Amino acid sequence: MVAIVVAVVYLVIVVSIVRAVRRRADTTQLERTVWTVAAVLFPLGAGAVWLLLGPHPLGLRIDHEHD
Repeated sequence: MVAIVVAVVYLVIVVSIVRAVRRRADTTQLERTVWTVAAVLFPLGAGAVWLLLGPHPLGLRIDHEHD
């Protein structure tokens, strides 16, 4: 029973992070991919960083798109 609850919580966290990442217009495709992988592998850590620091923690950008 505990395993089911943990699995459901894990899925809810991952889906929430991935949806939030994919909706952001100010992130590049590479950044979205990195955040998605981070959410799947480290849902609590990635979720905490995303919620506390946003998509560009400490102003870091992975890929700048030049005009």
